[in-house]
Amino acid sequence: MGRNMIRNRFELEGSVLDETHLNGTIQVLTSHESVRGFTPEEVPPAALEAILTSARSAPTSSNLQAYSIIVVRDADRKSRISALSGHQGFIQEAPVMLVFCADIHRLKYVTQRQGYDFKADTLEMFLLSSVDAALAMQNALVAAEALGYGAVPVGSVRNHPEELALELGLPEGMFAVVGLAVGREREGVRRGVKPRLPRSVTVHEERYSAAALDEGLEAYDEQMISRRSYDGRRVSIAGEPEKEGSDYGWCEHTARRCTRPETIAASSSLRENLREVLMRRGFSLR
Repeated sequence: MGRNMIRNRFELEGSVLDETHLNGTIQVLTSHESVRGFTPEEVPPAALEAILTSARSAPTSSNLQAYSIIVVRDADRKSRISALSGHQGFIQEAPVMLVFCADIHRLKYVTQRQGYDFKADTLEMFLLSSVDAALAMQNALVAAEALGYGAVPVGSVRNHPEELALELGLPEGMFAVVGLAVGREREGVRRGVKPRLPRSVTVHEERYSAAALDEGLEAYDEQMISRRSYDGRRVSIAGEPEKEGSDYGWCEHTARRCTRPETIAASSSLRENLREVLMRRGFSLR
């Protein structure tokens, strides 16, 4: 199954891996598919601990470990998180919702505990702590899938960051970067792995090159159109004519979404004041 998924995902490139490198870890990574429907079955404590331990084993810049993970199992709290995150039902369905937070609160506490002035509330520190949180989330996702669970990252936890901070008891210096819903997948929720842009578009040797960009984009467009990937998902733009199915591929869909950023994140308008929110949350961004 793993080889078929790789073939489907990287169809434009033919065979991308030889048998000697197709081990269990590579199969889990290349077979990833977001799952947005879960059964009520609980994630046992031992399995959850394996997922969390994997998350905590992710790389971390300068060993600062500038992130925290909030484990949410309570049904009422998941319901409130769902309401703050675009009313996505799978958040309530999932037996476990993990929220990965950028955390400089702990660093500030340690600095002041040692008798020093904390001066690391910078833009760089926000990026650093957000990357730490994202790396931990990815490790958790891979671990969950390796154990046979379904999972999906949840960026919409950023829709109402201050309200979510209150719900989760986050002190100043913490910001919810991304969530991860985990559980046994409900039957029929998988739609198949999504093809990726060609290697020539996203991977560059030594220096960036756009030499193969147009050719790669055109090939990817043809692939996505042939799969009817955007049936029922087209983005309308006022004053712009609708495109025929044969003309509506990844490029057209992506360009229209970037013209209307609210279609990238359903509530992106709620994030327009993100800088101000972060500053109120204790990140000066200087």
